[in-house]
Amino acid sequence: MPRTPARLAAVVAAAALAAGCGITGTGVRPAGEPVQGGLTGKSGQLLRVYFVTTEGTWPVSRPAGSGGGVQEAMDALLAGPTADERARGLASQVPATNGQVRARTSGGRVELRLPWLVRDLPHLAVSQLVCTAAAGGDPVVEVYEPGMGDRSWEVRCDENGTAVPAGERGTS
Repeated sequence: MPRTPARLAAVVAAAALAAGCGITGTGVRPAGEPVQGGLTGKSGQLLRVYFVTTEGTWPVSRPAGSGGGVQEAMDALLAGPTADERARGLASQVPATNGQVRARTSGGRVELRLPWLVRDLPHLAVSQLVCTAAAGGDPVVEVYEPGMGDRSWEVRCDENGTAVPAGERGTS
């Protein structure tokens, strides 16, 4: 008698497996137009802007305006993170300025003209500026500081989102 419930359970399980899940094949059916929304061919490109988290720099993507160039990305960086980005823990270490940060692509390079001396900036702020500039154009960024005339120093953004001299290939 004790085997009867076990047999009954086995028979019920076998019947369920034999019956399948009850869904029959329907073949190919038209699904209509693809989902619309977000960025489309009409809305343009994305800007990549670097902000700061407790782990270091972090890139965010934003819809580009009509230009979508490196200066637009730099302006977005200077405006700081949006309310949603701040709620996700993103911040900026780039200080406010009365001067202008100018960025443009020229001769296959990105020129970044700063109103501050780099030595006066937090390390993460330098990485934010360089990585945002590099994302908007050539990976090598020529940085110009006040009082340096036409002399620049060349940096790039490494795979960790850190500004490093252009000749270095290792990670920081």
